[in-house]
Formats: sequence, C-alpha cells, structure tokens
Amino acid sequence: MHKIWFTIEEANEWYYIIKELKTWFGNDWRGQRGVRKKLTTQHGYDANVNAGFMAYKRIRVWFLVPNLAFKTFMDLKMTNNIKLK
Repeated sequence: MHKIWFTIEEANEWYYIIKELKTWFGNDWRGQRGVRKKLTTQHGYDANVNAGFMAYKRIRVWFLVPNLAFKTFMDLKMTNNIKLK
C-alpha cells in the first residue's frame, strides 16, 4: 500500500476522489478519518453558511492505495476537469 496526498478545498472533491477509488480498487484502499467534518465545520459553524475564511480553507488528506498510478491519474483528471474547479 502506498500513501498518497491530495490538497482539497471542498467536500465534493473529497467525495469525487472516493468515487474514483471505489471504481479502481473496490474496497482495497483506506482513507483519512474526519475529513468531512474538517471541510464542513469549524468550531461548530457550518462553512457554507459562514462564508468567511473557512469557506476557502485547503486541507491535505491522505489515502492508502495499492497502485501509485492512481495518484497520477487523479492529478491529471482534477486539473483538467472544469466541473471540479
């Protein structure tokens, strides 16, 4: 298993990565816990409601995957996909 890192800003980017992981590897991968909570709340306030600095906070998340080619594939797909921007 290889640990790969992504820098994400929104929960939908995180869910998109998980969707691709399930497509590539099924259940043969692991991810960092507590990411959704970090992306949506700060001290109990919803980042979508409070459009302050937390709405644009970037966090680094990791995943354990069996094939490093997935990281290259996702980097290319996320930089070239207009829907994710």
